[in-house]
Amino acid sequence: MSDAPSGPALTGEVIADYRTLPARIIGWSMVAGAVVLATLTVIDVSMGRDEGLLFPVALICGIAALSWALFLRPRVRLRTDGVELDNVVTDTVVPFGAVEEVTHRWALELHDGEGRRHSAWAVPVRRERSRRGALDDFAETTRRRGSAGTTAQGVADEVQRALQRWRLDGGQLGEQDASRTRAVQTVSWPAVTVLSVAVVLSVLAVLA
Repeated sequence: MSDAPSGPALTGEVIADYRTLPARIIGWSMVAGAVVLATLTVIDVSMGRDEGLLFPVALICGIAALSWALFLRPRVRLRTDGVELDNVVTDTVVPFGAVEEVTHRWALELHDGEGRRHSAWAVPVRRERSRRGALDDFAETTRRRGSAGTTAQGVADEVQRALQRWRLDGGQLGEQDASRTRAVQTVSWPAVTVLSVAVVLSVLAVLA
C-alpha cells in the first residue's frame, strides 16, 4: 500500500466499467434475498411478533454487506488516462504514466515502475475447463482482440489499447507532475465500516 497521503484523481473520460456477469447476478440475487427477509421481518413486527429479531436483522445486514463488498463494489474503471481498481476494502488509482506492464496471470494485473503489482478483484482470469488444442490456439489468435468478455484476458486487451492510445497522443511526454507517474492505493473506510458492522451484528446474534 502506498505511503503517499493522497494520489492524483484521474480526470480522463470513462471508457468502460468492468464487473463479471456472475458477480452481478450473485450480488443482486443476495440483495434481493436480503430485501425479502427484511420484508418478512417487517411483517412480523407489524403483527406483534418482535421477539428474537436480532438474528434475522443480523442475517439481513450480513447478506447485504457481503453482497455489496464482495460482488457489487469491486470494479475496474478504465479511463483515457489510467485505471481505477475498486477492490473489497481498497481503492487503487493507477495513472497510465505509472504503468510498466499489463498482465493477467491470476486476474487483471497492472505493474508499476516501482515493481508493485496491482490486481483487480472484479476481473478474474478465465479458467480453462479442458486442455487447449492446436485448433483452440488458432481460434484464439484469429478472434478479434478484446472479445474475451469481462475476464482478465479481455480487459487486459482493452487496457493495453487505451494505454497505447494515451502514449501515441503524447500523454507520456506531457506528464510533468511526478504524482501522475505513481500508483496510489488507499483503504476504503466505508467498505471497512460496513463489513465491521456486519461482523459485530453477526457475533451479537450468535451470542443472543
